[in-house]
Amino acid sequence: MNMRGKHTVATTPKDTINSESGFALVTALLILAVLTMIGIAATTTSTVELKISGNEAQSVNSFYNTEGVLINTLETPNTWLTTGFLTAGETAALYSGILNDNTVEIRCIESTNTPISGLSTGANDLPARLHRDSPPSRSGYSMKHFEVHRYGITTTATSGNTNIQAGVWKVFNKSQ
Repeated sequence: MNMRGKHTVATTPKDTINSESGFALVTALLILAVLTMIGIAATTTSTVELKISGNEAQSVNSFYNTEGVLINTLETPNTWLTTGFLTAGETAALYSGILNDNTVEIRCIESTNTPISGLSTGANDLPARLHRDSPPSRSGYSMKHFEVHRYGITTTATSGNTNIQAGVWKVFNKSQ
């Protein structure tokens, strides 16, 4: 006799506790949650690193642009070292201009370090030294016939975050 029918299996609380039914699903969900957290952390870290590298690139570009303006100013003294500049006096001579969106400020370095109105605090913050002095030793210029005049050049980026200064000297014939 062949009986086909449904067999019911009685379960006891002990069988339910020891059953592994659903374990794979719970394990997969836990692994998925951990991987999601790792993915979110990696994405956040990548975003922060991209912002840092972008800010660094912007800062480096600003520095190089400001440095380029300083070099241009050094290479073209005829734009600022004019008769009016030279005759204005040590505590009054100033040049202020814009080049490639950078501010260029030039003044005499002098012993009283007197601030000049119209210049920024940075441009006025120069070391106090004699404006007119003997040429440096081994410069090839005779102390008898030549003298140097010292100038401070300040270039500032448009953002104001980059400020470069250089002290320069120019050789002149001594006035008799």
